[in-house]
Amino acid sequence: MGRNEVASVLVIVSFWRDKWCEDTPLCDSFPSLFALAVSKEAWVKDVWNVSEGGGSWSPRFTRSFNDWEVDEVENLLLWLGGKIVNMDEEDRVLRMPMKSGKFSVKSLYKALELESSVYFPIKIIWNSCVQPKVSFFAWEASWGKTLTLDQIQKRGWALANGCYLCHSNEESIDLLLLHCVKTRALWEMFFSLFGVSWVFPSLVKETLLSWNESFVGKKCKKVWRVDPLCIFLDSLEGKKQNCL
Repeated sequence: MGRNEVASVLVIVSFWRDKWCEDTPLCDSFPSLFALAVSKEAWVKDVWNVSEGGGSWSPRFTRSFNDWEVDEVENLLLWLGGKIVNMDEEDRVLRMPMKSGKFSVKSLYKALELESSVYFPIKIIWNSCVQPKVSFFAWEASWGKTLTLDQIQKRGWALANGCYLCHSNEESIDLLLLHCVKTRALWEMFFSLFGVSWVFPSLVKETLLSWNESFVGKKCKKVWRVDPLCIFLDSLEGKKQNCL
């Protein structure tokens, strides 16, 4: 659908994941905003507000935006500009042909394979500047598969659960790496070097997906890109020392 075209009703079309707005899903065009979406499975109709004058787009997010994220939101709204949902028409699903103008089963298979792939912060985790063991730990943490006390309890072990760093909350991987007061001190110290304030999502995976370096100078991008994994490692080492 072109930028200024009118959409027929898109009741069962995914707002973020389907290719209804240009040739790329919005989750790929705006990954940092997708990570902050309240509902990543929202239908197009859920994001469209009907009013007497027609309607408007109102995607919802889990937190307020940082200063450097406002431009991305404006780009999304510009991307949606000129597109409306006509609630009086039925859905129409089209399969685009290949460049040759013909349709093939192979092209359909590739499209389905791409759409079923899981969205994941690959570029930040598998970083050549970071030791493989650190990247692997970040990979486990993003999937929530690390053996923190809450995970051990889920496996049937009866034991007390308390964070070894702050001694005030139950331990989980998201608390240990993001929200523990001791870990937050590391984050705040790092952010102060760049003169920024950061609002964390609740999960490790969402934090890495929303980790934006567009406002960082070219000389500092490498440091900014590897810092989350470095703080993850420091938090893990801090826990080990307190466990001894």
